[in-house]
Amino acid sequence: MLLVFGILLAGCGTGLAVTRQSDVRPTDVTARTAFRAAAQVGRAWRSDARLVLVSTSWQDPSAERLRTGRGAWAFYFVSGDAALVVTVADGRAEAGPETALGADLDEVVFLDWKVDSDGAIEAFLRAGGEAFLKDRPGASLTVRLLKPADRPVPEWRITALDSGSGHSLQVWVDAATGAVVGSGSGGGR
Repeated sequence: MLLVFGILLAGCGTGLAVTRQSDVRPTDVTARTAFRAAAQVGRAWRSDARLVLVSTSWQDPSAERLRTGRGAWAFYFVSGDAALVVTVADGRAEAGPETALGADLDEVVFLDWKVDSDGAIEAFLRAGGEAFLKDRPGASLTVRLLKPADRPVPEWRITALDSGSGHSLQVWVDAATGAVVGSGSGGGR
């Protein structure tokens, strides 16, 4: 999965001018709310565009910052062999350059995605994330929404990583119910 995510991000940094955009209120920070603007841009790109991944990350997050802080969301849309990354930040949705995906990802259907990013982050914090971040203030946090091939609904995959020590915590949250469906930790050097 990290390889797929890396390949997806590799297509984002080409520096081409953005031509398609849509506005959203700057105070709207959850993934579901940001999706409204991203979907407009995705549909303007290609009418059959399908959402396959939602992603964001924070450096040095505290539980308080995650609950109240603003973030930027990246939405990955596919159509045929092409993909488009739409970023929603600071109240604007902007499309990056068209790219290709390195692997197949299942569609994330909006109606199956009932638990928003704030609910998923809260589940992560309750499942050990708050203690992990408190003990490792230099950690980074990556939040992704995707549809695993072996699950009927999308799931949030939240990973906290302390690059200094190599410790990590991963929590998977069902995007339909908000239940933690898996977790794991990796340990240091």
